Amino acid sequence: MTPNAIADHFDTTRQAVSKHLRILTECELVTQKQQGREIYYQLEIDKMKEIDKWLDQFRKIWETRFNQLDNLLATIKKQKK
Repeated sequence: MTPNAIADHFDTTRQAVSKHLRILTECELVTQKQQGREIYYQLEIDKMKEIDKWLDQFRKIWETRFNQLDNLLATIKKQKK
């Protein structure tokens, strides 16, 4: 998609979208391809999968902690009744 097409999907300026795209390009999460006067951006799925794999270890830790917190809050709620 072009930056204008992407910006149409968000409540933000085209300049803000361009700034985000520049950062995502630097991180190799999107690639850009010029066709005539337009620049098209494409998501790099393999890079996103790599990030998801890295985040998964932390996701499991936080899910466990949130479940423990839920259990604790449920216990406290029962004790107050």
